Amino acid sequence: MGETATALLRTGTTALLLLAAAVVPPLAIGTVLQLVTGRLRRRAVEVFGPGLCVWATAPGVILHEFSHALFCLVFRHRITDFAPFAPQKNGNLGWVEHKWDPRSVWQKIGCFFIGVAPLAFGVAALVFLSLLLLPPDALPLPELPGNGAAAFRLQFRATFAALWKMWITPGFLSRSQTWIWLYGIIAIGSQITLSRADLTGAKSGILVLSLLLVSAALLGALLLPAGSGPPPGLIRCSAAVCGMLFYFLLFFGTLTLLFELSLWGNSSGGNRC
Repeated sequence: MGETATALLRTGTTALLLLAAAVVPPLAIGTVLQLVTGRLRRRAVEVFGPGLCVWATAPGVILHEFSHALFCLVFRHRITDFAPFAPQKNGNLGWVEHKWDPRSVWQKIGCFFIGVAPLAFGVAALVFLSLLLLPPDALPLPELPGNGAAAFRLQFRATFAALWKMWITPGFLSRSQTWIWLYGIIAIGSQITLSRADLTGAKSGILVLSLLLVSAALLGALLLPAGSGPPPGLIRCSAAVCGMLFYFLLFFGTLTLLFELSLWGNSSGGNRC
């Protein structure tokens, strides 16, 4: 194999490692997370009623709609109507109506990012609230053994385990920050679900997003020293975020299961005559 082919193979392998370390795991977990939180919201409405759920999760609705609006501005879509929080009888809690020029490649690409913006902003908000309000030992930073898969697994396990362990830490439940964090992640997490309109708008840009990710990975691979893998900082960041997202996935999944059991018990508790 010639030097050029070897260099191309090495660059391609490094690019795949960058994608595997920094992009694919958070994207996959985030996608499943928004499906679980969507079911959680529907079951919570059945248990508590729509009124309480709507007003209790208002911060999440507002963040959802503002994320749409922000990306409309970035991609030069014209916003024709904007309601960050306006509950309607038909179930709509807020909306962003926008128009764009279908001849503009930039604006067409924007359809994808506008559609998935609530997921990205919602996940970022969950991570930010955790960094801001949880005790430092809930998000540990162990010494990593290199920059490969072993390092990713170590940071992932450390983050995931510490987030569960904090519930039995003395004084954790007496902190006001804990209850603010708990309310924030439920209010925001329950509203990161993408609506049918969001998904429809995003479909047109999936190929573009894939090309952008591959291009970014190839560029990163070219900038890294020859023979080196993903930087340790990138490994740590990706693994820590994945650990948090997986924790949230199980946390929201457990709440959903409790609501499912509650509804199942109510539906099966009647008498027949």
